[in-house]
Amino acid sequence: MKKITLFFFLLTFNFCIAQTWTTGQVQLEADRTVQFDINQGTGFVTMTMIFPETTWLGVGPGITTGLGMGNLDDDAIVYSANGLEDRNMQAGTGEPPLDASQDWSVSSDTTSGGQRTVIATRAIDTGDAEDFVFPTSVTTFPIIYAKGGTLTLGYHGSGKYGGTVVNVTLGTPEVTTVLNKISIQPNPASDHLNIKLPEPLINKMLTIEVYDVLGKKITKEYISKFRTSINVVNWNSGLYLVKISSKKDNVSVTKRFMKL
Repeated sequence: MKKITLFFFLLTFNFCIAQTWTTGQVQLEADRTVQFDINQGTGFVTMTMIFPETTWLGVGPGITTGLGMGNLDDDAIVYSANGLEDRNMQAGTGEPPLDASQDWSVSSDTTSGGQRTVIATRAIDTGDAEDFVFPTSVTTFPIIYAKGGTLTLGYHGSGKYGGTVVNVTLGTPEVTTVLNKISIQPNPASDHLNIKLPEPLINKMLTIEVYDVLGKKITKEYISKFRTSINVVNWNSGLYLVKISSKKDNVSVTKRFMKL
């Protein structure tokens, strides 16, 4: 129900350029980082976690180090052998239980040189009391983290945790402005969706994801050339959201598309 509500909201929203906010890459430890990029235009926050591929990592946005394990029901985001999971604190020792609603959607999970990079998105405000509401202005918020020596989630042990305060700053609106000039034609369409890039984006690797109004991802494409085409013949008739992202610049725009 949350995804349905969110996507109907996005469909009725005026998809003009809105400000993008970012924490930048937050150094948790020498080999562990996390970054949150908050896009008011799409209503989504994108999280990028980088850490050793053979270990688990958990972060708690909005939790200060002085709170130890956090208050009851504080937000916890954990990657382990089970993948990325939405969890919440118990206000004491023990494994954080799973949230009833798993709001993070993983768009990329890759490994290279012994490091894992996980990219995931969710709504800025999910409406779930156990989820942190990400800010949309210049501000700061605390974050704690814990790590394990293997991928199996369990007690992290002494010295395998910590925390910091992150700064939220204005992102890169000039890149977002160029992204918004991407042309999607014809719209409506019945057989092919043609995507044309403005000159500054040619040879710049972009990700295009298409979702239906229920939040289901229909397709994901990578483009860097002047024009690309997506076959939509077998798609159901109706409205779709086309999300175009630049991973390097941590920005994205979302456009509407009607399939006849």
